[in-house]
Amino acid sequence: MNKNSKSVLSGKGFYVALAVSIAMVGAACYFAYTQTADNISGKLKSSVSSSETEKEAAEIKTDIPKVTLAPYTMEETVTETEPETESCEDEEDEQSEETAKPEEKEFSMPVEGEVLNEFSNGELVKSKTTGAWQTHNGIDISAALGDVVLSAGSGTVAAVDNDPLWGITVTIDHGNGIITRYSNLNEGVTVQVGQEVGSGEEIGAVGETADIETSEESHLHFEMVKNGSYVNPLEIIG
Repeated sequence: MNKNSKSVLSGKGFYVALAVSIAMVGAACYFAYTQTADNISGKLKSSVSSSETEKEAAEIKTDIPKVTLAPYTMEETVTETEPETESCEDEEDEQSEETAKPEEKEFSMPVEGEVLNEFSNGELVKSKTTGAWQTHNGIDISAALGDVVLSAGSGTVAAVDNDPLWGITVTIDHGNGIITRYSNLNEGVTVQVGQEVGSGEEIGAVGETADIETSEESHLHFEMVKNGSYVNPLEIIG
C-alpha cells in the first residue's frame, strides 16, 4: 500500500473510534436515565400508596361515632338537723309569768302642780279642815279653779257622783285591778258613765266642792286603788 491509502485508513479509524465513544456515552446515559426513571416512579407509587393509606385511615376514623361523656358531678350530702324546740316546761313557766304579771298601762299626772298633801299609806294625819286625825288615801295636787283635769290613763268611766265629803268625783276603771278617782271637781264634768276615755283625755275641771278639804289651797284630790287597796299614785306614775 502506498502512503495515500494509509492516510485514508488512519482518518477513518479516528471517526470510528469517535462514533464508538459516542455510542458508549449514549448507552451509559440511557442506562442512567432508565435507572433514575425507575427510582422516581417507585417513589411516586410509594407516595401515592401512602397518601391513599392515610386517606383510608382518615375515612375510617371519620366513620367512628362520637361518644359524649356526661360531666361527673359529686352528689351533695345534705344533713338534716332537727329544729330546736322549747320544752313544755319553759312554755308553761312563761305562760304562768304572764298570768301572774298582767300588763300594766302607763299613767300620767291628771294636772300639773305641786303635791300639797301626800298619800298617808294608812297612817293618821291631822286635817286642816276638821282638825281630826284621819287617813289621807290620795294626794292633793295644787291647781287653780277651772284648770282642766285629764284622765291618768285609758279606761272606762265607772261612776260620776257628788260625794258629801269629797264633792263631785269621777271614777275610772283602767283594768288589771286599777281604779282612779278625781275629786273636788266643778260641775263641768265632760264624761259620763260607761264612756271609754283615752290617756290624757279631758274629764272635767278643778272646783271647790270637797267640803272635807275646804281649808286647803285650791287643788285636785287624786286617788288610786289597785286590787281593792289604796296605793300611792306617785309610785305607779313615777
